[in-house]
Amino acid sequence: MRIIVILGRVLDPRGIVVNPRAGRIFVNREEYILQPADRCALEAALQIKEAVGAEVVALPRAFLPDDDVLRQALATGADRAVYIAGKPSALPDDGVMARVLLAAIERLGGADLILTGATTLDAGQGQLGPRLAEALGWPQIVGAWTAEVADGSVRAVRQDGGGYVWVEAPLPAVVTFVPGALKPRYPDGRRLINIYKGVGEIAAALERWEAKDLVTPEALAPMLERRGQEFPPERERGVRLTGSLEEIARSAADALRARLPR
Repeated sequence: MRIIVILGRVLDPRGIVVNPRAGRIFVNREEYILQPADRCALEAALQIKEAVGAEVVALPRAFLPDDDVLRQALATGADRAVYIAGKPSALPDDGVMARVLLAAIERLGGADLILTGATTLDAGQGQLGPRLAEALGWPQIVGAWTAEVADGSVRAVRQDGGGYVWVEAPLPAVVTFVPGALKPRYPDGRRLINIYKGVGEIAAALERWEAKDLVTPEALAPMLERRGQEFPPERERGVRLTGSLEEIARSAADALRARLPR
C-alpha cells in the first residue's frame, strides 16, 4: 500500500506583524513551518502506516525554493520524498500543481491513498485535494479529523453540522484534513541530522525531479493572477460627548447633520 501525503510550507505567524495604519505587513522573522493542516495529514499517514503497513511518500504542495518541508517529513517517518523543482511562485496555483502532482503520482506508479490539508494557513486555499480527486476519478473525503484503513476502504471522521459522523469511501481515495485535527509527532533527531548531513539510507530517500520533465510547458502556465494587497481605510476615531442628556443628544444630532450631503 502506498500513501502519498502532500505538504506545503507557510511563514511562521509569530514572526509577522500587521500595521493597519501604515497599510503594510512586516515580517520581523522570516521562518517557515509546515502548513498546520498538512502536518495533520502527515500524522494520519504515519498512523495508518503503523496500523496496517504502508509506504509513505511526501510530495510538495507548491514549487518550493528549498526541500526543508520534505526533509522534515522524512525525519518524522516518511519513507520517501520527491522534491519537484520548478519556478517558485508567491501565490500557489492549485490548478497547475494538480497537473504536476498528477504526473508525479503516475511516475511513482500510482497510489492507494492521497492525504493533504483541507486548507492553507496563508491564502485559505482548499482546492488541491478536490482537484486531484476529480482528475483521478477517485472518491474524496473533505475536512477529516481522523482516518483509518480497513477492508479496502478508508473511514474518516468529519464534522457534520453540530456533530461528527463516520464517512467511508473505497480505495483509492483522497482525504483532506482540517487544521488541528491530530497532534503531530516531532521529527526523530537522528533521522533529522542524517537527512541534513546526507548520510545513511535516509539521505537516499530524498529525490529531485524537474517539473518540466513531468508536464508540458503549457501545463505550467499560471491560472491565477496576482493583483497585490489592499487594506480597508483606517477607522475614524469617535469623540466622547459630555454634559446632560439633552446636550449630548443635541451634539450628536449636530454631528450627524454635518455629515449629510448638502
